[in-house]
Amino acid sequence: MIATRWYAPAVLFALLLGGCGSSPPVQYYDLEVLETGYVADVDRHLTVGVGPLRTPDYLSRSQIVTRGSDATIIVDDFNRWIEPVDDAIYRIISENLDNLIDDAVVVAFPYTHTADLDYQLIGRISRFDADADGTAVLQIQWGVITSKEVFVVKPKRVRYEAKAAQAGDYPALARAMSEVLQQFSRDIAKSLEGVMSRAGD
Repeated sequence: MIATRWYAPAVLFALLLGGCGSSPPVQYYDLEVLETGYVADVDRHLTVGVGPLRTPDYLSRSQIVTRGSDATIIVDDFNRWIEPVDDAIYRIISENLDNLIDDAVVVAFPYTHTADLDYQLIGRISRFDADADGTAVLQIQWGVITSKEVFVVKPKRVRYEAKAAQAGDYPALARAMSEVLQQFSRDIAKSLEGVMSRAGD
């Protein structure tokens, strides 16, 4: 009786350990910066600030979020970003712009002193995730203001998309989400270059 009494808990404990050990490992991903081959000049004259950008609450987490059918939201605990997405957005866009714009220093929100900025990107992100078919989507309303809070690029609402190789391919999904941020960054750079060109006339 004594042996039987201890045998059952021992088997149960072993099964529990086996169940815990079967969980898949967590995979981490990072958003990619746009590589242009640009080498920075020592002397730059303008300062561009990226942010603030209002973001949905779900972007404050590190888990990768996708959209399923019937308006379902899937939060994947085993596939994560290396940092919260709302922080990564500032970092990636500022680095992209720094590579795209020749004569400006680009800094990311939060700032120490906004009066030091010549131009400031502001806006609101309503969506940054992927559909069930693997399409990455960035929906954003954005504009650019001067240090005197005058719009030099009037607010516009834009949607960017990039298709991953297939749904469920998280490395491809990370590249697609990087691509929509690159599309956005190119639009900002083009607008800012036009503004700076007119200012220099």
